[in-house]
Amino acid sequence: MRGLWLLWVLAVLLGPQLVWAQTDAPVLEAAQAQRQRISAERTRAEAEFSRQEQACQSRFAVQACVDQIAVQRRTLDRELRRQEASLNAAERQQRAQEQLQRSAEKERDRQARTAEQTDNTTADRLQAQQEKQQAHHKVLPVNNTAGKPLPAAPTAGEQASLREAYAAKQRAAQERRAVREKRLRESTQKTPALPTPQ
Repeated sequence: MRGLWLLWVLAVLLGPQLVWAQTDAPVLEAAQAQRQRISAERTRAEAEFSRQEQACQSRFAVQACVDQIAVQRRTLDRELRRQEASLNAAERQQRAQEQLQRSAEKERDRQARTAEQTDNTTADRLQAQQEKQQAHHKVLPVNNTAGKPLPAAPTAGEQASLREAYAAKQRAAQERRAVREKRLRESTQKTPALPTPQ
């Protein structure tokens, strides 16, 4: 009985690797099949452990037999959990890889759209600039100042009258300053000093 048990544990331990290596189906389908196999293995093992516990009840040393079955049960459960964890890790890795591929594809699409928009924007700008230049040249003819006469310089009589007007303004300003200074001096002389506080 012990030899059968050891053979069964080895089959459980090595079975997933053999089945996983032979699987040609996609990763998700293989993972689902592995999960079903693990679940069936767990159910079958529980039935076997229950049958062995019943057999232990007919023996004289019941507790030692039950303890041995509990150890075997924990070992098998630990191994099945390890297999489930490796399946979960493989699925996570597959999903991460798919996400990276989707992200890379989106980035390529975004760059292609950006490049296309840049090309379109540059072409639109150049066309708008050319249209603006053409419209500007149509609206504003080039100035030709060579045909217009320059303003004439003032004559000697005009220059004398301009000097006379300037001198009159300077004299009027000087008189206003003198009047203002005189008023300021008189106002400071009339104001008595404030009394000092005691």
